[in-house]
Amino acid sequence: MERLLSRPRMSKYWSLLVFNALFMSTVSGTYAQDIQMWSSSFVESQIKSKSTASLEKELSALKTEQLIAKLATDQEKKSFWINIYNGFIIKKIRANPESYQKRSSFFSKRDISIAGQLFSFDDIEHVILRKQQWKYGFGFVNKPFVSKLFEALSVNKLDSRIHFALNCGAKSCPPTRVYQLTRIEEQLNTAQRHFIENTSIIGDNKVELSRLFLWYKGDFESKSAILKLVQQNSSEDLKSEQIKYSPYYWDIDLNNYILD
Repeated sequence: MERLLSRPRMSKYWSLLVFNALFMSTVSGTYAQDIQMWSSSFVESQIKSKSTASLEKELSALKTEQLIAKLATDQEKKSFWINIYNGFIIKKIRANPESYQKRSSFFSKRDISIAGQLFSFDDIEHVILRKQQWKYGFGFVNKPFVSKLFEALSVNKLDSRIHFALNCGAKSCPPTRVYQLTRIEEQLNTAQRHFIENTSIIGDNKVELSRLFLWYKGDFESKSAILKLVQQNSSEDLKSEQIKYSPYYWDIDLNNYILD
């Protein structure tokens, strides 16, 4: 009799467990589907000076395993983290322009909350998107002692086009765009071509390029690879292999964006 009476209770217990498991699976899947949309909406809202409080709450509430699972490919990592980087640059400079005068601490401070973890701009750019490169290594020196989390979040292959997509808030930076996972390759190619065409000066005796090509020379592999890239993305023929690097203007410019 006791065993018979206990069966309905056990049935209810297991039904509840199954329901909870299905519910959590659905929620997890929803989070995974939405994080790309959240990142693009976040940067677009920042560009348009709209509130992002609810989006930031969703991004912070993500579980770490959900973030890692959804950002499985390099395309997913690039579209998500470029938007996060550019959006928080706008947010933090707009909130406190004076903080930008101390750029070392501005970029290294870990105060960007994603999936319950704190990230800095340096973490996003140099560790995640540049595949664990040391900030001051010109693209030739790996960053030592990278955590397991950052290893999991880092791209598998460094893509030099990110340098034409990341906007650090300065006048000489590439324009901010809203990157979409479904168009990320096309958008990065467009950003690369647009930046090279608009910042390169091709003369008879020299080629004047953005200082980004100097700071991240190793990311572009070599001088000859840089010249080839410039030629491929320029309407003018290169007449010289001598490179000069333009000054980099650090004046704040939050109106440097393209919405397409």
